[in-house]
Amino acid sequence: MKAKAKFAISGVIVLGAAAAVVALAPAPQARDASRVIPSLTLPQQPSDRVPAAVFSILDKDLNIDPAQTRRLGSVGTVTYYAAAPGDKICMIPVDSTGKDNGFIGCTLLDSIESAGLKFENAERTEAVWLVVPSTADKSLDEVKNEPGWTKQASNFLVRTK
Repeated sequence: MKAKAKFAISGVIVLGAAAAVVALAPAPQARDASRVIPSLTLPQQPSDRVPAAVFSILDKDLNIDPAQTRRLGSVGTVTYYAAAPGDKICMIPVDSTGKDNGFIGCTLLDSIESAGLKFENAERTEAVWLVVPSTADKSLDEVKNEPGWTKQASNFLVRTK
């Protein structure tokens, strides 16, 4: 009977130690939006601000603070911005008239590391891909059979046909 009691107590101690290790482990790095959008660690620049016509959509519908947007790059007549509200990363395309084209896409921070966030226009002549900077070269290699992909910034890949 005493042997069984010692085994049970040892099991509790081991499980308690394992729980302590898990609790002390840092959160996965993918949860840090600045890994994907490094400029989030810097003050917003004038070029990072979305046009005023887009403000109400961001704040009202998506809970994105317009003061937290960052410019990624542009393709053709569309400029792309990004923001990281809560546990998501969103890409905001803005056309040359200063409108959002009715489409803003978001993905969870947890999934950006493996998939990124990719947009393609309706004509399939332009595409953009927001990726973690450390995976940009690997991502370009994944689409090597799709001509036209280039790295416009460390985290922003573009394709034009």
